[in-house]
Formats: sequence, structure tokens, C-alpha cells
Amino acid sequence: MRTRFIEAGSRGNPTVLLLHGTAGSLENFCANYEKLAENYHVIGLDLLGCGYTDKPDFPYQISDYAAHLIDFMDVLAISRASLIGVSLGSWIGAWTALHHPDRVSSLSMLAPAGIVVNAEEEKAFGADVRKRRSTAAADPTWETVSTAMGRLMLDQKDLIDDLVAVRLGIYQEPEMKKAMPHLLAFTSGEQMLTAEQWSSVNLPLLVIASVDAPNMFLDNAYKIAQLAPQAQLVELEGCDHWPQFEQPEAFHQVALDFLARHSIAVNS
Repeated sequence: MRTRFIEAGSRGNPTVLLLHGTAGSLENFCANYEKLAENYHVIGLDLLGCGYTDKPDFPYQISDYAAHLIDFMDVLAISRASLIGVSLGSWIGAWTALHHPDRVSSLSMLAPAGIVVNAEEEKAFGADVRKRRSTAAADPTWETVSTAMGRLMLDQKDLIDDLVAVRLGIYQEPEMKKAMPHLLAFTSGEQMLTAEQWSSVNLPLLVIASVDAPNMFLDNAYKIAQLAPQAQLVELEGCDHWPQFEQPEAFHQVALDFLARHSIAVNS
């Protein structure tokens, strides 16, 4: 399967894989590649069916996204990596760490997903995501794509035109209209990690809590930090769903400190 990715930094350094959010793309981390690549071999990829990666015709569950990630690592001869995931990407990272613990050195979770703290809120959020993303894929205009991305930023001025333009270009691809239901299949709530499973994610875990955005993801962050045995919770201000973009300097300080303590310099 053709997979689009971007690579930065020396291949001799520990590898860090960046996993974007729902129906997103590697540009989710556009503010981070340069800084992280000073000390790490950094790779961002368009996940299964997302961005400009191929879009096979079946509904994608978390296990499918994770299988694609492991296959991607195999092709690039990456035996072990640190993962940084936003939202869906954090869920995929946790699933991968749980089922392939030998492949993951550490996991950083931003807007963490994959746990149910409030079932009704989770259900409502899933329905809202399906509506926004489906509308944008069915009728990709500046307005519909901006609306689909509207909950990413605490300050809407941070949703700059470049981000909207990149997403609009992807959603205008002919394959995206058919692929979007597959990309959103996981929002039905299947493959959530149970409390017992979170307690079994026994690796260094950085959990970012966006404290100025009191929503489901903030609740998720606190709960995961309680359950995971090696979790480190860090609270960041002035951001919502994309702390890596809204507060890049604060994020880099926290992430680089964490990676320095927990990354492993073995790539093959």
C-alpha cells in the first residue's frame, strides 16, 4: 500500500513516529518536525486511508490502523520507535504499545483517545465528528473544511489558512468521498481500551492535558494518567486539541525532556 511520509533528522538517532488525528495528515505536525529532528530521526506519515496514503475499500478499525503502522515500520526497518500521537493517533499508539510492546519505546499522547470516561459525551462527540468530516468530504469547500477543523484550536486565529488549504486539497481528492466512511468507522466506539488494558500499557507514557479546554479529552488525560503504571501527566495552557501547534515551544520542552529519558537508539 502506497504510504506518504516525511522524514527529517539523522537516521542514526532514535526514531520518533508522529501519528496525526482523525482524517488528518502528516501536516498536523508542521510546527514540530524541525525542532524534534535536531536530536531524533523523525517520521510523520499519512495513516491508513488518510491524506495521500492509499485508501483500501473496507471500514478501518483501530487494529487496522495499527497494523498499517507496524507494516510501515517493517518496510523502513524500524524495529522500535517512540510514538507521539494526537487524538486518533494517540489511540493507535496505545493499541500498538499494548499489542506490540517490543516495537514501542515510549508513547506521548495529546488529546488522548481510546478510553471512555463519559459514555454519553463520547457518543455525542463521535456523532459530531462523523457529521463534520462527512459533510466536508461530500462537499469540500473552504467553509465545510474550516467547520470540520473548528474544534482543533482554543484560539480560532490559530487555524491558519495554510492548515485549511492543505486539508481542503486532500478532501478534494476523488477517492476521499468514498473513503471517509471507512476513516470514521472507529468512531462507533469499538476497540476502546478497557481500564484493565490501560493498566497493562506498561511503558513510559507522556499524557498532555490541555487544561484550558474542559472537554472529554481533558477527562481522558486525567483518567489515563491514573491507570497507566508509568504515566507522566503534564498540564499545558493556551491550547485545545492541537497543543503541538498552538503551544509548540511548551510542547517541545516537555516532549524533548521525556524523549531524552525514554527513547532508545535502535532503529534496525
